[in-house]
Formats: sequence, C-alpha cells, structure tokens
Amino acid sequence: MKTEEIEISVIIVNFNVREFLEQTLLSVQRALKDISSEVIVVDNASVDDSVQMVRRRFPEVILIENKENVGFSAANNQGLEIARGRFIVLLNPDTIVQEDTFSKLLDFFERTPEASAATCKIINPDGTFSIDCRHSIPTPLTAFWKVTGLSRLFPKSKIFGRYNLTYLDENDTYQVEAISGSFMMMRREIVQKVGKLDEDFFMYCEDIDYCYRINQAGGKIFYVPDSQIIHYKGESTKKYNLDYVITFNKSLYKFYKKHYQKRYVYPFKWLIVLGTILRGIMIFIKNNLELYYPLLIDLGLLNLILFVNFWIRYELRGGFHFNDFFNQYIIINLITTVAFFLSALFFETVKRDRFSVSKIIKATLTTFTFVSALTFFFKQFAFSRFVVVVSAVGSMMAMVLWRILLRALRRKTTSALSRDYFLKRTIIVGFDSETRKLLEKLQKYVTSSIKILGLAALERKDVGKSLKRIPVVTTLKDLPEYIRLNRIDLVIFTTHHLSFQEILTTMSRVQRPDIEFKMVPDHLEFMIGKSNVERLDALPLVDIEFGYGKPFNKIIKRLFDLGLALLLLIVLLPFHLWNVLTGAGRIAQKTLIGQGGKEIPVLTSDKKGLRFTLNLLNILVGKISFVGAPMTSDHKKAPIYDYKPGLTGIVQLNREKITDDEMRETYEAHYIKNQGLFMDLELLMKAVWGERNG
Repeated sequence: MKTEEIEISVIIVNFNVREFLEQTLLSVQRALKDISSEVIVVDNASVDDSVQMVRRRFPEVILIENKENVGFSAANNQGLEIARGRFIVLLNPDTIVQEDTFSKLLDFFERTPEASAATCKIINPDGTFSIDCRHSIPTPLTAFWKVTGLSRLFPKSKIFGRYNLTYLDENDTYQVEAISGSFMMMRREIVQKVGKLDEDFFMYCEDIDYCYRINQAGGKIFYVPDSQIIHYKGESTKKYNLDYVITFNKSLYKFYKKHYQKRYVYPFKWLIVLGTILRGIMIFIKNNLELYYPLLIDLGLLNLILFVNFWIRYELRGGFHFNDFFNQYIIINLITTVAFFLSALFFETVKRDRFSVSKIIKATLTTFTFVSALTFFFKQFAFSRFVVVVSAVGSMMAMVLWRILLRALRRKTTSALSRDYFLKRTIIVGFDSETRKLLEKLQKYVTSSIKILGLAALERKDVGKSLKRIPVVTTLKDLPEYIRLNRIDLVIFTTHHLSFQEILTTMSRVQRPDIEFKMVPDHLEFMIGKSNVERLDALPLVDIEFGYGKPFNKIIKRLFDLGLALLLLIVLLPFHLWNVLTGAGRIAQKTLIGQGGKEIPVLTSDKKGLRFTLNLLNILVGKISFVGAPMTSDHKKAPIYDYKPGLTGIVQLNREKITDDEMRETYEAHYIKNQGLFMDLELLMKAVWGERNG
C-alpha cells in the first residue's frame, strides 16, 4: 500500500497500562471506522500482558515490542519511522477518543490549510476541562509562574496564567504555541520538516520541545474544541506527586538549557531551580500531611482527652494544678502516646488502613490495656483508674467519630467495590443484555459499597421498565438533571451499546468533581475510573474460618447486644415510657420463623416508636439481635443458615442486589463465615447511614 493511500497513522506508546490501552484501542477503532488508517502500538517492555492483549483483541494493529523501556520520545520515534499516513497522531494509551474526533480534526485541517498541528478538547475523568491540553511555550519567567504554583492561584491573569492559557475560553478555536502530547495530530509535511522527537527527553517536555520546533519551522498549531477526548492518568499522578514534580522540572530545565540559555542572562536559569525547590518542598509537606494527618489527629485527640480527664479527676479531688500535671503526670501522656503509636504500627493504621474503624478500635484497646496494666503493677503509675477507663472510651469514640464524619463528607473511596460504611448512590447507564450481565457481577460483590438506585436507558419508552429488579429511572439525555436531584455519587457506563461520544458528552454536561465516572468494556472484566482499574472477574469471598458460632464471638455478640440495648433503653427512657403508656393496647405477639421452621415468639406493634422499644426488649431477653437474619414470619423466606433474627443484617442491607435463593445463600454464608464484633458494627453503621442517605 502506498503512503498517500493512508489518511491517518495513530501512534500509541504503552507502558504497563493494559486495561486503559484496551479501551483506547477500542475507541480508536470506532473513530477510524470509515477512515483509511493504521494504528501503531509501541510497547516499552510492559509486564502486564499488554502485548498479548493487543495481539489477541486487535490483530490488525502494528505492534512494536521493545525489550526495555526506551522512553516516550524514542518509542514515538520508532512509530514515526514506519508511519505512512498523511496525518500523524501521537496518542496516549490512557485516553478515549470520541467517534467523531478524527473526522472533525480532518475537516478542520481541510478548512485551515495553514494549520500544521492541532489538538482537540481534552477532559479529565470527572468531566472537567483539562487545562494542560493547550499552553504557551514556557519562557523562564512563564515556567517560574508554573513551578511556584502562582499560575493556579491566579488562573485568569494573562501574566500568571500564560502557561496554560487559563484566561482563554475552552470552547473557542484559536492558534496556540503548544499542545499536549496526549493527543497531537500533525500533517506529515511538518513532521518530515521538523524531524523526530528529541530523545534526550526521556519523559515530559518532549511535546513542548516538539511544538517549539514546529513554531521555529514556521508551522502553526491550533486548539480545536469541535470534538473531545478523555485523558485518565494525568490528573492524579501529576499534580501532587513529588517524583513527577522533580522529573517534570528536570525536563523543563533541559528545555531551558537547549533553547534559552544563550538568549537569557545567567540568573534566569536559577528561577527554574528555585521554583523546582520551592514546589518540591510544598509537595513534600503536603504529601506527608495527607499521609499522616489521621495519625496526628488521633494523637492530638488522645492527649487532649487524657489531659481533660486528669483535669476533671483532680479538680473534683481538691483542685487541679498545671505544675503537678507537667511535673508528674505528663509522663503518662508520653507513655500512652508511644504505646498508641506502636499499636497503630502493629495494626497498620499509620499508612495503609488509616481510616479503618475496626483497626483503630483495636489499637486504642491495646494501648489502654497496656496503660491500665501499669496502674495495677507499678505504684508510681497508679494515678487513677477513672482517668484510664474514661480516656479509653472517650479516645475510642472520638477516633471512630471523626472517621465516620469524614467518610460521610467524602462519600467516596478509591474503589467502588471496596467495603465502606457509606453506600455510593449509583446509576448504571445501559439497558441491554450486557447491562444484565454487569448487574449479575456487581450483585455478587457482597462487601461492595455500591447502592444501585436505577438504570439510565437511551430511549424514553424504556423508563419504568426493569432489569434484574433494578428499575429504569431516567434517560441518558436527562441523566445530568437526575444526578443533581438525587445526589448521585457514581455513574457506571457500559460501552457495549453506548458510543464514546455519548459518554464523554454526558460527562462534560455533568462536569462535577464530586461525581465518579466509570466505564465497563463489553467483556465485563474490569471497570475503568479515575486512574483506577477494578477487576470484576473474581468473587471476593476468600475467608475460610467460620466466625458465627465461635464461643468467643457468641459471648461478645451477646454482651454487645445487652450493652447497646440497655444503653438505648436508659438514655431514651422518657421516649420508651411514653411509647408504652400511649400504645399499651397495641402490643401484640408475633412469631418469627428461623432456620428449619423454628418458631421464635416476639413482642411487636404496628406503632413504629413502640415497635422500636419492644425490639430493644426482645434483644434484652435474647429473642433477636441487632444484627442477624431477616425477621420474617414466612416459612419460604426463612434463613438458610441457623442464626438469630436481627433488626438489620447483610441480607436486609442488600435486598436490592439479591435476586434469587442462590444469591441469598451467598450473602448469608458470607456473614456466617466472617461474623464478628467489627463486622456487626460495620453493618449497623451501614444500616443507620444508609437510611439517612436513602
């Protein structure tokens, strides 16, 4: 085939992003459907099955397999050497193009013969505009505004905002000095005139250097928002990553030495160095604060609660004196602090499980068990068991409470399939056989934090129908308004029957950073989100030991039921007395059905408040539990396993997911296997917060 017969050559350099690459190639395949083209993938020695995936799913792709990572520039040059198209497109492997992206850019080049290179509109994974997609060539002063962060503080300033041109309208077409290498479409003539990318730039700034050379060669570069693509990786891996800041600014300094050192006075190069140092220090401080702030909050609360309890104890005894505390008792604070830090390290709450409620409870209990032991065995530490007990309870409650409040505010974790106390209010876009299969896979994830509110269909006539008992609640066209009215947290797109143009347009219309968007390819093996891939091809039931029925767990569960029921009865005593006095005549007996048809008589009422009081009494006498099997009088709905009925439970919380007896058995088995105090607490919290957020 002759070179002129190929309209577009797309070059993609890949390094260990198999799932993203697969979606990129799928979108490129759709966008090039009616265009004479070739796609070249250069793999930089990936170890994640990328090469095998390309060969298996995209056999028509020209694949260059490097034995080592030669860098972004060198790999692109390998593609440029064999590319035959009239237009060359450099494309990142973590992008998704619309079906009209290449055709719209071809139309633009046809209308604008003076254009040498162009890019389209690029959006972030949350649907917001990516300001990095077009920018100025960084002079030393412009670069200084960027590396010091002033460009972000004053984005509308034509001085400080010059690097990313943030003062220009994202929906207008205009000539620019530089565009992002994540999507760069160029005429073959300008590539032949300028030559290859500079391989001295291993990563970053190679696109800036190439755009600079295009400008020097008399070429013109344009930003054309007639179509758009989504770029996944850039947002989270760049802004606040110290390695990125150092690597990027090293590349920026190379760019300065190459093009500006002879034109600017000597001190200008120190602007880049100074900016890099300042930015690096800021990122280092920020990253460490983000990593360790839970520990700092915990230590602060621990010492504050200890101090307050000392003050209360000794003020009641005869007067608190700061000198006595700092001369005598502050050693208790220091010992407790060290003990808590070591416990946090042991239970991995310093870095990995910083927001785990169960582990922070374990760390606190371990800490105060050690401190209380000191008060028993060493006279010099026998300061007050009152302080130990109250501080233990207060610290534990405070540490748990701030985590719960933080989760309530954020309502998101890095993974949609992870466990969380707060359910993600989710909409799935799709209404076909692939959507049905996706629902079946999601419903098998017993511990996921997804709460599927409904489906969004393409056709209005489908609204009101259902799939796997999940109703179609809106259309794709009306989805942004539905999201706004129903406080949606997560939107999952199925790409089987949806065009990427429909998906990206919808994301752009929503354009809210607090909304998560995920895409699921047609083979349903994984979900792609903001710099995150979640696999759907494995069922996370990996526990082997059966927790329910263990003597220790039975004792702890009963003590927990007794303690919480008594606490709620005492604290809410006036409420309960009022319920009994005003509704005594409405108390009735009801028979619950347990496993194997076992009958369990309990007190109940048709009055909601009184029923709550009676349920607490039922728990006190051991008829039911706070967490357990569904409370039913229907033999057909009796629990499959032998465990006590509960006010809430894993089956009750997942009624919308459970569509048959086999799935119900899976959920019951998961609870029986993993039951323990912390799991019961988790289910209780999900029940309380789920109702509030429902």
